[in-house]
Amino acid sequence: MKIKKAVITAAGRRQRTLPLQTLIDRDGVEKSVLTILIEEVLAAGIDEIGVVVRPGDEQAYMQVAGAHARRLHFVQQVEPLGHGHAVACAGAFVGRDPFLHLVGDHLYVSSSAQRCAQALVMMAETQVCAISAVQPTRESLLPYYGAVGGRRVSGTQALYEVDTV
Repeated sequence: MKIKKAVITAAGRRQRTLPLQTLIDRDGVEKSVLTILIEEVLAAGIDEIGVVVRPGDEQAYMQVAGAHARRLHFVQQVEPLGHGHAVACAGAFVGRDPFLHLVGDHLYVSSSAQRCAQALVMMAETQVCAISAVQPTRESLLPYYGAVGGRRVSGTQALYEVDTV
């Protein structure tokens, strides 16, 4: 299995402008959240990127993407029917191919030299299955984020097989 496409969901009612915001890194370099996400995808060896947006937002995303704009394929989510619907809207873009999904209002930070998207893509290609990154969350916050349960895959430290969503 080779992952060649990525989908960035960015059509959420309250979150859709977050990828357009500019951040300044510790070296004083300004980058948009979208640019940071695109660089994350490119570092994983993927260069076909679909961005799910609300109708009319494409131009703003093109401007913010700068030199990366030519890599983007826009998919419209006409009605805000939820996150799963946004991913489903990208169905024509991804077809039957495996793909990397990034949420447009998140930044992905790795504690190792390997970037988050790289690690996910490598794991998915090695295990030949769907992979999802999750993080521990306090029980009192679960109603806001949801939860998964599972058991550790033998011989691994950080890989779990999900059996409960």
